[in-house]
Amino acid sequence: MPDHIQHITSAVIALSLALASSGLTAAEIRGTVNVQQTGLFSARSDGLKNFLVSVALYPAEGQTVPRRAPVRHSIVLSSQIQPMYLAIPRGDRLNFENHNKVYHELFTHSHSQPLVVQMDREGLGSEKSVTLNDVADLHWFCRIHAKSYLRIDVVDTPLVRMVQAGESFEFRDLPTGKWRLRIAAPGAETKTLVTEAVTAPPPLQVQMTVKGFSQGGVGVASPQAASIEQLFPSQPGI
Repeated sequence: MPDHIQHITSAVIALSLALASSGLTAAEIRGTVNVQQTGLFSARSDGLKNFLVSVALYPAEGQTVPRRAPVRHSIVLSSQIQPMYLAIPRGDRLNFENHNKVYHELFTHSHSQPLVVQMDREGLGSEKSVTLNDVADLHWFCRIHAKSYLRIDVVDTPLVRMVQAGESFEFRDLPTGKWRLRIAAPGAETKTLVTEAVTAPPPLQVQMTVKGFSQGGVGVASPQAASIEQLFPSQPGI
């Protein structure tokens, strides 16, 4: 083999070994979350679209995750709350925006982090912000409007994706190794699974079942059709 070719080959091998040892390979995790809806008294199930699902990724083997500056998320208060579901990294801020001339008094159904946001009817276009620093699943209700509902999942990772049911999610440029996925949606049991980040992986297929809970559109809830057991499937009788 000519010397110059041998030198190039050696350099490529050395670079590959360096990248592998540092974990800076082009590994990724990708997949699709499919959601089925079942009635409370029926075994029939239907595939859902336009249903918001969160996918959060955690290192399972001590991998380093990228740092990320806090982000502000807009929550619109009108006849309903939009979006009605959101998963965010801890440290992010919710910015509540009043879009109608009525009172709103939101509170969380959380024992560990009770919060209240009050918006008066003269505050059309007004805003109030809340920073969420504690990991929790926060279920927000309104003391005035029975149909208002908002769920915020605060997670301890910057790697979060919000997708609609049936849409693909992906996490790219990951260190190789095992990672833990958290998949959640309103009215469904939260799923956790361990997968591996590799180059060009086959897409994961995750199935979830929602019982008796519906969203009236993208990011719009229909909470009048939901009971407490449907909103809190892992805490019956709360």
